[in-house]
Amino acid sequence: MNKYKKTLVIVCLIISCFNMSACFSYRDINRLLFVTCIIIDVDSDGNPIIYAEAYKGIRGGTPGGLDERILFEGKGKTMFEAVRNMNATSSYKLNFTQNKAIIFTQKAAEDGLENYVDFLDRDQELLIRPYIAIYLGDPEKLIKLKIAQEKYIGFFLMHLEENVGSSSRALKLSLNDFYNQRNMGDKANVVPIIDIPKDSAEPRLEINGGAVIKDDKMVSIIKTNEGQGFNFLMNAVASGSLEITNPCDINKFITLEILKSKTKTEINYDGNVIHLKKKINVNVDFAEAQKSIIFTKENSTKIQEQSEKNIVESCNELFSKYKTIGIDIFDITEQFHNKYPKIKIPNNIIKKTELKVEAEVKIMNTGEKKNFQ
Repeated sequence: MNKYKKTLVIVCLIISCFNMSACFSYRDINRLLFVTCIIIDVDSDGNPIIYAEAYKGIRGGTPGGLDERILFEGKGKTMFEAVRNMNATSSYKLNFTQNKAIIFTQKAAEDGLENYVDFLDRDQELLIRPYIAIYLGDPEKLIKLKIAQEKYIGFFLMHLEENVGSSSRALKLSLNDFYNQRNMGDKANVVPIIDIPKDSAEPRLEINGGAVIKDDKMVSIIKTNEGQGFNFLMNAVASGSLEITNPCDINKFITLEILKSKTKTEINYDGNVIHLKKKINVNVDFAEAQKSIIFTKENSTKIQEQSEKNIVESCNELFSKYKTIGIDIFDITEQFHNKYPKIKIPNNIIKKTELKVEAEVKIMNTGEKKNFQ
């Protein structure tokens, strides 16, 4: 680059700096309501109903200012019309750039998401980072829920999804991942289901299994107790726990804390059958024992073998269930294409797939108190 070009670049940078401005000025912020959560429902005629919670910053009062949670509802023949009708009920413009969660009701998911995803992807303010979930209950009850831990449902759900690593049974999915999976392979997604626990001491939300979305429609549910098998098969276990029978008392349990988990996948095709092999390696610490535990070599072996057996069984049971249904929620289609790009992918690929699961559990630490009586 000669001296003239360098000078020209510097001049352009200086001009750009003078012309650039922040995304929002204080005046802009005072005239906007930032949506943090969107709930999408559908009426009896198939028209969308949109619920939204919004954040309004209020300057003054305290050094840090105040904030107010405001709720909105909009209806229309399309998503665009429903959102614009919702805007028409506000004296401030609704801004969607800070949205953290998109929640579909069961009715909307079963009716079909194809009527909503284009708007969510096309609108310039709506980003693809928010988490996505399915809610099985009344959307008005959800939007009016007052959670003690967090004022805003959108922020609470965001933190809840990000914290699912603490549970090997919980599922999570971002809108971006949903878009990718809905157009790949078997066009199947597993979207987290959120629920309001009935026996909770205070109002809150929890992830309670997953909704299987096939061709943009909800067709099945993965229960919470099936979530661990799914996560192991999909290499999505970061931490969590394994509960097995106490070898010193068959009526009691012991708990192993998952420190690390890695699932390796091998896929082979012999022209008739697809052989899918999953090697699951799990490192655990001994977490607790009910009643008593004596760490003899025999008992340690029993703990290891029982935990491995439980993992294999949970994986096989879930795979068998969806093989019978004929829905590939395990990304077999993508794995087959990657291994055999020149071979035509068999129709209903999961029906032609045989699964073999191998699990190896290593107990890394039993704690300072090895025996408990």
